[in-house]
Amino acid sequence: MSPQEHQLGQNPATAEPLVVICILNWNGWRDTIKCVESIRALLYPNYLAVVVENGSLNESLEKLRAWGKDHLSERAFVEYGRGQAVAGGDATSEACLAKFPSSQRMVLINTQENLGFNGGCNAVFRYALMRPEPAEYVFLLNNDAIVAPDCLSHIVATDHRCQAGIVGTVIGDPENGEIASGGNRGNFPLLREFFWPLITWKMAFPDREKEFEHFFYAFGTARAMRKNVLEALYNSDGYYFDEAAFIYGDEIDVGERARKKGFMTVIANRALVYHRRGSSSGGLYNPIVNYYPTRNRIREARAILPWYLLPAFHTLHISWNAARALNNLRRGRRQSALAILRGLIDGYRGVTGKWSRHDEEVLVWAEGKKSINHSGARTR
Repeated sequence: MSPQEHQLGQNPATAEPLVVICILNWNGWRDTIKCVESIRALLYPNYLAVVVENGSLNESLEKLRAWGKDHLSERAFVEYGRGQAVAGGDATSEACLAKFPSSQRMVLINTQENLGFNGGCNAVFRYALMRPEPAEYVFLLNNDAIVAPDCLSHIVATDHRCQAGIVGTVIGDPENGEIASGGNRGNFPLLREFFWPLITWKMAFPDREKEFEHFFYAFGTARAMRKNVLEALYNSDGYYFDEAAFIYGDEIDVGERARKKGFMTVIANRALVYHRRGSSSGGLYNPIVNYYPTRNRIREARAILPWYLLPAFHTLHISWNAARALNNLRRGRRQSALAILRGLIDGYRGVTGKWSRHDEEVLVWAEGKKSINHSGARTR
């Protein structure tokens, strides 16, 4: 190692396992850069930030590439195509990355197409496990989230203590500091998930005095998955996240699949991430937010619920979402209403993957969202 490399800061030998932090970017480079900057303040000594540029329709790739070149050493900022990333990266580049402190290194994966949340995460899972120094954990983080400096330390310490396999975080509102749950827990979690309009349940707030609590699943905003969980999912099912869903629905699916393989999901009550609900997806009335959950919930129910509950689920799902569509129409949210109805139709037709209208709906929504207030009504 040269004196220059030593001055830049070679990672010291450490007992802390490597954590790959996965941040997916799709048209949101400003939020992504803020997220990466918060990651650089983490106290945990052994992590690698990996940003996936997931086929954005704007200048995200150029902006992220420019940020990396401006803020990181040339050898500490590595860009891969999708094929090279899933093969574990380039050995020479990976060796250079290992010489830099965690806060001064980053990998940018350019997928060149929108793989959805699930496909983008799968690319990072493969990279993390196939690289010369495989990661012990992959920490999935929304691109518009901000992490507390001790967040990752609490996640790893919690998993070491309870050997859960999947560890979520507590979610805080960045504006008022209010703390929300990081997942779903309680009795009869499947009934509460799939029949929630009838079986209402209060949000389970974390007990910050406890190090961790068991949950049915952890919210997708921020959660870490251990290497052997990912390997077990892939070896058993042939995939990590189900790319047929594209986005939304991975939390329940992965939590249930992991549980059947002997792993647990816990929330690390002292690991804090700040995030505004619905902000990364464009708001609660975005057609994308209405289409995929409506469609994918049908697929989830068929895979998870026992057969004798399916007729009741389908009756409730159709009637509830028809009512939602009518309510959106009544309030002037035509795009949202049509997305809900399209999600129902496509779900029962067995349509999977990226919605054929995905890009069109995003562009139309982005064009018109400035004229929509928080209640969803049109302004002047």
